[in-house]
Amino acid sequence: RQSTHFLDQRKMTITIASAQYPIAAHNSIQDWKEYTEQWVKDAVAKNAKLLVFPEYGSMELVSIFPKEIQGDLHGQIEAMQDLLIDFKSIYLDMSIRYGVTIVAPSFPVKVGQKFHNRAFVFSPKGEVGYQDKLFMTRFEIEEWGIHAAPKLLTVFEADWGSLGIQICYDSEFSIATQHL
Repeated sequence: RQSTHFLDQRKMTITIASAQYPIAAHNSIQDWKEYTEQWVKDAVAKNAKLLVFPEYGSMELVSIFPKEIQGDLHGQIEAMQDLLIDFKSIYLDMSIRYGVTIVAPSFPVKVGQKFHNRAFVFSPKGEVGYQDKLFMTRFEIEEWGIHAAPKLLTVFEADWGSLGIQICYDSEFSIATQHL
């Protein structure tokens, strides 16, 4: 496949903030929101325009569930589905309010009868997209029941340029990015 790109001749530099934070226990979704928003505020204070959160960082939300769900791998990802709307709404609000593009922590999303590891991308213009993980680890498949998504790549457009995402293990398989 051939493509032609016309590049803006201006040199544009952006600051990217990648969060490698300790997973914390939270008492409520509001506590989690305040914790997460502090990371966003810190990045914005350093003029970051793209904020990247860690794979499965959303799983710290399991801490707000009862102990029996916290101890059940399959129960966790099923229960997480009840938080997906709030999760997306909180990140979208922060993206718009702070004027930044956010690659949220990946989230196990139920699609049909299967779970996929999905990274949502939120734009300051209110747009939401996602990239699913394409290549799963043995733990994800065999122990957790999270499946590889169809092999589709998304290119996200921002005011400062384009970006693509490879979630964790996907980066070991360069064939994916060679098709962009």
